[in-house]
Amino acid sequence: MSKKIVIIGGGPGGYVAAIRAAQLGAQVCVVEEEELGGTCLNRGCVPTKTLLHAARVYQTTLNCRQYGIYCTTDSVRFDKMVEKKNTVVRNNVGGIHALFKKNRISLIKGKGRILDPTTVEIRGTDGGNIKESADAIVIATGSRPLVPGFIKYDGDRIITTTEALNLDRLPASIAVIGGSVSGCEFACLFSQLGSRVHLIEMLDSIVPTEDKEIARRLEGRLKRMGVTVMTKTAVKALERRYPDGSVDIKIEGETITADYCLLAMGRRLNTEEMGCEEIGLEYSPQGIVVNDRMETNIGNIYAVGDVTGKFLLAHVASEQGIVAVENIMGHKSSMNYDAVPGFIYTDPEISSVGLKAAEAAERGLKIVEGKATFKTNAMAHAMEETSGFVKIVVDKETHKILGIHIFGPHATDLLAEAVTIVKTGMTPEMVKKVIHPHPTLCETVKEAVLAAAGQAIHV
Repeated sequence: MSKKIVIIGGGPGGYVAAIRAAQLGAQVCVVEEEELGGTCLNRGCVPTKTLLHAARVYQTTLNCRQYGIYCTTDSVRFDKMVEKKNTVVRNNVGGIHALFKKNRISLIKGKGRILDPTTVEIRGTDGGNIKESADAIVIATGSRPLVPGFIKYDGDRIITTTEALNLDRLPASIAVIGGSVSGCEFACLFSQLGSRVHLIEMLDSIVPTEDKEIARRLEGRLKRMGVTVMTKTAVKALERRYPDGSVDIKIEGETITADYCLLAMGRRLNTEEMGCEEIGLEYSPQGIVVNDRMETNIGNIYAVGDVTGKFLLAHVASEQGIVAVENIMGHKSSMNYDAVPGFIYTDPEISSVGLKAAEAAERGLKIVEGKATFKTNAMAHAMEETSGFVKIVVDKETHKILGIHIFGPHATDLLAEAVTIVKTGMTPEMVKKVIHPHPTLCETVKEAVLAAAGQAIHV
């Protein structure tokens, strides 16, 4: 007998879960208050990367003489870049709607609230209220930008990433508070387009979750772009100036003034007004508690994506969504987080999977590292992008490759091979036997693996 599944949230966790559930024969209803695709497609990953690509194209045209191409660039039209970004988003959202139609998935526009393990009340965007019964409920409500209480956020000059993606003009100056993934990406974006950028991070290092050498190299790269990077720096207060509307950012012993202040200080999980407390769902500010089958403490209710607090990444949300509905439909499925890929679309890019050397040491593992630079790669020279390296972490006892960390050209495209290596527990000897095409950037991955085994050819 077919099961009915109600999914609250149409982001990468919710819409992928919906499609997979439909493939398995479920009757599926998705409740989404805004637009399909969630934060990633509409206010995050995809629009950010579209603008970053435009900035990179601009930088390439400015430096095209190194390739023997002589041309001039008239100007940067940030409003046209935003138009292009909107087109990319719109086309992708349309694609999800087409997939819903193909798979006969119903979409209800509104905000869902769980009344009990089999009932969802929906406050529609049209003002009406309806109730949907279900054999199972999947919570996929995602997250939103975090705005600390002491900050006078106005969405005008003191903005989050959501507003930054829809500015109609390029800021002459902008202060970015938060030096993690999104903060560094936006600092890179605005700096490449000509804005004066301050990047302020309260911790000892930007991108603190990355390999320490990569973090240092990225900081140096941003500084060479003209970004003023300030670590170990806490923001005390933000104040708007009038009549020009600029923002004073008050830090210890100093005030920085910028046209805009971008808050990139993390995410807040969307668990409010969903009925969690009323039905006894176990959750905290760190997320809804789930097991590896994505089950909550209440039968028939599952949770996936950012709202679980596991990894705030679209691709993790999608995998969790698939695992949840496969379990609902009677298939044994579970999540394994040992080889979750992460990346940052700065210039050059950063990507990583598995353990860093410091993490391996904390676990008491004895490791050996291998490293190869793009300076020894023919394709990197052809592209005039020789900055960066690939670093490999290998377990001395098992010889398994525990982690791969990349800083350099097209690092995000090289990550798929790295994930496969770590996920399948490959050893340097196994990778050694894999023929890599020449000339390509992926040769540097193999070279780093060979370096860990003391067999590097080009180092």
